[in-house]
Amino acid sequence: MSTLTTNALRERKFSPVSIEQPFADFVMSVGHQSITSAGALTAVTEETALETARAQKSIVMGLVPFDPSRPATLWVPQSYTVEERKDAGTATDGSHNFPAPSRVEGIDNPRYRQAVGDAVARMNNGEFDKVVLARTLTAHYDQPLNIADVYDNLTLQQPRAYTFSVKLPDSDEYLMGASPELVFKTEAGGRFNTHPLAGSAQRSAHPGDLEDMQIGEQLMRSAKDRAEHATVIDDIRSRLAPLTEELDAPAVPELMTTPQLWHLGTKITGVLKGHLSSLDGARAIHPTPAICGTPRDIALESIREYEDFDRGYFGGLVGYMDADGNGSWALVLRCARVSPHRATLFAGAGIVRASQPESEHAETATKLGTFGKVLGISTR
Repeated sequence: MSTLTTNALRERKFSPVSIEQPFADFVMSVGHQSITSAGALTAVTEETALETARAQKSIVMGLVPFDPSRPATLWVPQSYTVEERKDAGTATDGSHNFPAPSRVEGIDNPRYRQAVGDAVARMNNGEFDKVVLARTLTAHYDQPLNIADVYDNLTLQQPRAYTFSVKLPDSDEYLMGASPELVFKTEAGGRFNTHPLAGSAQRSAHPGDLEDMQIGEQLMRSAKDRAEHATVIDDIRSRLAPLTEELDAPAVPELMTTPQLWHLGTKITGVLKGHLSSLDGARAIHPTPAICGTPRDIALESIREYEDFDRGYFGGLVGYMDADGNGSWALVLRCARVSPHRATLFAGAGIVRASQPESEHAETATKLGTFGKVLGISTR
């Protein structure tokens, strides 16, 4: 493949980590299909991505950082495959066991509880309405992890999620996750849907039993969670309105589930104007109040103040689109940066005036548990 020079595009071949079996640079499962890259990856900008995909008869895949001011990291692969997603059946546990970590940092995080308390006090003073605060947990390994096996566990345990693995440039790390949330998807004719989630509750120890059903019903009746969800929907609707010919957002949310959590979700549908792409739509609403807060600018500043790490791609977008701009972008959630000797897990919670530091710490522990289970480690 010839090297492209337009707008300083550069071609690079990502080298896989030295593990027992090679692993793709980009894999994402949406519904019953998995998209996998092959061969060299050509780095592109948002402005040149579709043009390059058309020229190479390929697609665009990549990541958008949480910070909306930062550029996307996008590639056009030399080739790609679309396959039926592995049938996980009814599996709830991964088939691979990993060595115990030599140490785990961040299970208890007093700084996080303090940040929640400070944010609630500022909200009660009228400074802002909501902020999403996140924390990390890092497991260190003397015996190396097999990267392919980690992703295999993830897909087995999360058969209904948007699972993904992306090799991070100039690093031995892979960003992996099992997102429950579709940010934006388009099809031919500009038809789109987005399915934001906001408001959550931990499921019972036996999902599907009476206690579990009651937890879901309580979430649906929760004034705090319903108000938080409505804020997200109103924000998305106002941001999409200038870009759309049609826009429909149901007035009442639905209950959604992952193996660990109940969520409130609303499926918003419509038709985009002109020749806007799925990434254009996703960028218009990113970051939503569900992953950032309101007002957005104040929430972004508060996140930078309270969090002791750079989110990078956590809370950002992962996805792909064809040369016509149609594709899917999911939120980077329930995720970790994984290398052979370290795994850093990320999770956040929406903080509002009624939030309690201990409860939010427990909620993030539950969310960290999605990837913790993949590795076989406790997050509490």
